[in-house]
Amino acid sequence: MRFTHLWALVLIALLSNCNQASQNNPITGLSGTSKTGSKTDAAFRVKYSPTQVKADTTLFTQPQWLGKLTDESTVEASGIALSQTNSGCLWTEEDSGNPNQIQLLNQDGTVVARFVLDGLTNNDWEDIAVGPGPVPGQSYVYLAEIGDNQFQYPQKIIYRFPEPDVSRQTLPVERHISAIDVIRLQLPEGPQNAEAILVDPITKDLFILSKDDVTTVYRAGFPQLTTKVSLMTPVLVLPFEKVTSAAVSVDGSEILIRTYERLYYYIRSRGESITDALKREPKMLPMAYEPQGEAVGWAVDGSGYYTTSEKTFSTTQVLYFYQRKN
Repeated sequence: MRFTHLWALVLIALLSNCNQASQNNPITGLSGTSKTGSKTDAAFRVKYSPTQVKADTTLFTQPQWLGKLTDESTVEASGIALSQTNSGCLWTEEDSGNPNQIQLLNQDGTVVARFVLDGLTNNDWEDIAVGPGPVPGQSYVYLAEIGDNQFQYPQKIIYRFPEPDVSRQTLPVERHISAIDVIRLQLPEGPQNAEAILVDPITKDLFILSKDDVTTVYRAGFPQLTTKVSLMTPVLVLPFEKVTSAAVSVDGSEILIRTYERLYYYIRSRGESITDALKREPKMLPMAYEPQGEAVGWAVDGSGYYTTSEKTFSTTQVLYFYQRKN
């Protein structure tokens, strides 16, 4: 009888501890699977190092100067994405403290359209992408509110809306956008700084890449919720530091990840996930000297890629193109 009472007390204590742990779980009530421990506990760490990555100059040309970015609304350009509805044009946004608007540029860097995003505040918009979304055949703009230098924001926010078409309008265009999906995401480790996103054109999954001494890649599978906060899953740790932008080609077969000094290039095999593609050692591609470079994007037809930088006192703000050689 005494042993029975003893086991009963042990069982009560265990249940009490479990209940307390549940109450203390900071991600209780979120959509997704809880992850615990450090980044390396939750994600696969690749086996190559940055010093092993070889430069390849056979695939794309050296930077070609397309034009200067002279508009005041592009001074702190922190991302670019090629439009899929406005031929030859690029979307760009500015980061923290700037107006709640995005700009559409032509190939010489001139602003041809400006869109104010009603009801939003630019706390730290750090990247922009164009890709598929909920409605088949419709391209969407993904605007990433993910910067957090002070580690103060509990959530990452992705704003998603159908890509505007200005091809039949008199330029320049100035309009407002009010129908915006808000995708709220949380990282398992809490607040983290990030400046790069990827939208998989094949699976529609969304990825955020941290900006740190190493890069943790987080995934939010499609369909992303707009009704509550979702917990992202860390899937990979890359050895690169200070990643500032990323881009995936329209067909999903090529991926770019940039830092201030280097541009890394991955080829994705048919049927392969982005996560698995990033596990292989990349190549390093040509990139202009851009000490504050925070933007990279693929041409819609796959003919090459673009980069640009925030304006600095020592450098001219230029839109560059790198033509595919073969």
